[in-house]
Amino acid sequence: MTQTIDWNNPSASVGKHFTVAEVTQNDDHRIPARGSDEEVAILKLAVELDKIRDAWGSAIGVTSWYRPYAINQAVGGVSNSQHIYGSAADIYTMDDRNEEFEAFLDRNWGGGLGYGIASGRGFTHLDLREGGWKYGPGEIRWTY
Repeated sequence: MTQTIDWNNPSASVGKHFTVAEVTQNDDHRIPARGSDEEVAILKLAVELDKIRDAWGSAIGVTSWYRPYAINQAVGGVSNSQHIYGSAADIYTMDDRNEEFEAFLDRNWGGGLGYGIASGRGFTHLDLREGGWKYGPGEIRWTY
C-alpha cells in the first residue's frame, strides 16, 4: 500500500469512499503509526470496503474501525478483536436496509471477509482475519 494518509485531517480520504474521521471516529488516540501493520491493514480493509460500497450502490456508514488496545478494552471489545489490528469495521447502510445488506454480503463477500450479524445493534461487523479467505459464504458468522 503506497497511499499516504494525512491522519490529522478528518476529511482526508482513506480509499475511495471513506475518510480519516470514519477510521478514527475523530479520536486522535485512534491514529495509527505511519507505516505500521495497523495502517497497512486499515488501507487493505478500505480497498475491500470500497468494493462493497461500489457493488452495493449506496452509502455505507462506519460505527467503529480502528481501535487500539486500550480503546478496545474501554468499549468492551474482546481481547483479540480484529479492530485492534485495523482489519475490522462495523458498518451499516445509510438507508436502514441492514438485513438486505447482510444478505447481499452473504451472497457476494463471504469468501473474502469475515462478518457477523448485528443482532439488533444496527451494524454489521466485517473483518479480514487470517483464514477467512478459505471459507464460503456465511461460514464466518456469529451473533452478538
